[in-house]
Amino acid sequence: YQQTVWRKFDRVQVFTARDAAALANLSPAMAERVRVNPFGVELPPPGPSQAERAGELLFVGNFTHPPNVDAALWLGRVILPRVRALQPDAHLTLVGIFPPSEVLSLASDGLTVTGPVPDIAPYFEQAAVCVAPIRTGGGMRAKALKAMAYGKAVVTTSRGAAGLTLAGAQPPVLMAEDADGLARSVAGLLADPARRQELGRAARVYVAEQFSPGAYVSRLESIF
Repeated sequence: YQQTVWRKFDRVQVFTARDAAALANLSPAMAERVRVNPFGVELPPPGPSQAERAGELLFVGNFTHPPNVDAALWLGRVILPRVRALQPDAHLTLVGIFPPSEVLSLASDGLTVTGPVPDIAPYFEQAAVCVAPIRTGGGMRAKALKAMAYGKAVVTTSRGAAGLTLAGAQPPVLMAEDADGLARSVAGLLADPARRQELGRAARVYVAEQFSPGAYVSRLESIF
């Protein structure tokens, strides 16, 4: 079905190089028509610096999307205990609609599952570190981009950072692929307020320059 639809168009736009490669693998004849254009986000107003809570970790995701369920379970069951072994005061909040029973069962003294919330902004503002341990799925992760737009330090995987590299510029996030590496990165940021705040400031600047709606439109105009 996808190959039939793709052939109707002169250009097919995808968000990440990974998606472009997957499309070309499915339909090699379409490869020359594919263009990569990561989406943009509105830059929110700067949040009050005093809103940040020491030790607060945040994961945001729509739990009807299986990669978010996988990431939340890995984070809650495996990564968080390793973070708390290094930083005992660490607390994780999982925010998102339709959390399944296995995600709800993660709730404990060190982990809160909110379900849907009326406004996501306060959760980003309170977070010390945003974590996106994505292991499966394609496309681009709004959770990482939005956290960066809020000026937050982000710890993620290479798959979670897909689409964030533009023109060879590396996004100001920390990346690791295994639970130990992710936990060490998170714990290190919790222990170093100056470092995480500098990483957050750099992330917000990066989003403003590369992922604003204007930047997206400029790339889209070039494609047209």
